Amino acid sequence: MPCRFLILALSMAWPWAAAADALQLTSADGALTIEGELLSYDNELFRLNTAAGPITVDGGNLRCSGAGCPDPSDLVSRASVGGPPEMVHRLMPALLEVFADTRGLSYQRIFEKDALASWQLRDAETNRLVAVFEGRVLPAPEAASQLATRQLDIALSRLPAKGQVRQDVIALDALVPIVAPENPRAMVTIVQLQNLLNGRITTWDRLGGDARDVALHLPDQLDTQLRRISPKDALRPATRHATFDALADAVASDPAALGLVPYSNIGNAVPLVVSGACGLATPATRDTIRAEDYPVTEPMFLQRLGARQPKIVRDFIAFARSHEAQPVIRAAGFVDQAVGIIPFEDQGDRIANAVLAAGDDPDAMIAVRDMIASLMTADRLTLTYRFQDGSSDLDIQSLSNIQRLAETIERGDFDGREIVFVGFSDGNGPADGNLRLSIRRAQVVRKAVAALVRDADVPLTLSAFGEALPMACDDTPWGRQVNRRVEVWVR
Repeated sequence: MPCRFLILALSMAWPWAAAADALQLTSADGALTIEGELLSYDNELFRLNTAAGPITVDGGNLRCSGAGCPDPSDLVSRASVGGPPEMVHRLMPALLEVFADTRGLSYQRIFEKDALASWQLRDAETNRLVAVFEGRVLPAPEAASQLATRQLDIALSRLPAKGQVRQDVIALDALVPIVAPENPRAMVTIVQLQNLLNGRITTWDRLGGDARDVALHLPDQLDTQLRRISPKDALRPATRHATFDALADAVASDPAALGLVPYSNIGNAVPLVVSGACGLATPATRDTIRAEDYPVTEPMFLQRLGARQPKIVRDFIAFARSHEAQPVIRAAGFVDQAVGIIPFEDQGDRIANAVLAAGDDPDAMIAVRDMIASLMTADRLTLTYRFQDGSSDLDIQSLSNIQRLAETIERGDFDGREIVFVGFSDGNGPADGNLRLSIRRAQVVRKAVAALVRDADVPLTLSAFGEALPMACDDTPWGRQVNRRVEVWVR
């Protein structure tokens, strides 16, 4: 066909609604003519009601004539966004305000009620309304349902989507046990935490404290994440809270309380370090969460269907995923995904863990020495790649990290340096088999990154050390998952 055009069947909220005036769209060579009544226009796509029914046409190569042709100055893009309150009321406005500023637009937030807000973007010079984003606070299942039925254009979620949904990890968080500042406890093992949740431990004297009952506080949401900590047992009765802030405040004011909240909502409470029975422990910090070293790290997703959206909405989604958005995400209280560097000399705890895990095994100690000799001239990046259970397929956050590392390399951030993909395994099975597994995993990640990087002056090499550097104890599935990983180092 001499004219290239695209017809899409969409049923989404379109940005510009017109009166039912007729128009004609004609190709440049006159070979194609489409007639109908204009339903909507987003400065790129026409949606028409034709004799054959509603159709959407890419107008890039078409000429419009007739009373129904839209005036571009009347264009107002619209998008509906739904998700949990902390993402709708904290993350979304922070991103939109900076996005508007980068586009020379003014930003106005209109708070309507706890469950509803909207954000208007206007031309800074003319004050013409350019875009309206409506935000709805919704539980995760309802947001997913409304996205599937196209009542939402964008869903924000702490859970991965199912089905044919496009999704990007735009921020990170983690589930953290918290106590009051007056509570003397600083650490809890994973088994103790499981028993606190399932009711096998109900008093603090079982953990070396006084005889007071443990007052357990849990959020109304996040039961899926709580199941990651205690997958086999039912959660014992607890005081439930509609918001994370209310939960953190309640725990901070009660020395007998124990709660679980996202890292971004600790408030005035004190986080507990979670350790394994073998003594290995990783505190929840920005770096350990960004590197997924902390076991209950959770990605935060921006989800949408494959339908074509207005250009300004697509531009906003691209911004939310971008390097430029990372300081905004951090300022909003969440963990950003900016690629950071952890110098070798700042990793003494990890090296000490490796020595302790090796114990009196001479072969294990040789492996640790070889690893230290290889890595001591390099620095670790806050990017880690992990795999889905029982497979060589990367998990969702790691797939996002592949793209992020490739973009960082192509920006030239590591020109003149060497990037080393370093594979590690858990301690189950023979050491030589674990070494081979860690090599294969490093090869998978290197190949995936290399496929996205072109003409970069950065050698991509690999190394592997099997079980030589455990991050957690191997006595739980949780710990073994953390240990099976590929780290990224630069020298």
